[in-house]
Amino acid sequence: MGGRTTLAATLALAGGVAAAIGSFLVWAEISAGPFSERATGIQGWEGKATLIAGIVMAAAGIRVFRGSPDAVSGLRVRAAIGGIAAAGVAIYTAVTAREQLIDVGAATVPRAELEQALETGLLEFALGFGLYVVIAGGIQGVAAALVTVGVRDDAASASRQGLTGWAADPPPPPPRSDPG
Repeated sequence: MGGRTTLAATLALAGGVAAAIGSFLVWAEISAGPFSERATGIQGWEGKATLIAGIVMAAAGIRVFRGSPDAVSGLRVRAAIGGIAAAGVAIYTAVTAREQLIDVGAATVPRAELEQALETGLLEFALGFGLYVVIAGGIQGVAAALVTVGVRDDAASASRQGLTGWAADPPPPPPRSDPG
């Protein structure tokens, strides 16, 4: 396994673990005076999606380290899809989290009052650390996919995996003639 392949597998594995762990961490916090409420990623569909994306990336990295046939090309696809999904969902959530909060709160409090409370500081909203961890993990997955561009899978015969026994055995060596 070459240096670029090892780097890509490490990035995919680390990015997958980061996205999966970040899915369980705090993504948003809202507070009013001494009262606060935290939301973890896994509480919503977004965290479940990033958890799955993280598992996909980590599994692709592990598959390369185990020496599976076609693991590098599989890593390229899985790391790219998992990384884009994890980072994309987390960035979408970061951008729309305030609006999502207002939409949920508008069921009990008028929307204008919620917006005013956020603007005046009566109600404080902050993004949590877990969201940034998931974004970083997704970026690592995309980086892993980019590192593998131009890298070829090892031949199945070199790893002794894949189709074997299809070629004829080599011919036996010629008999030794002893000049004596």
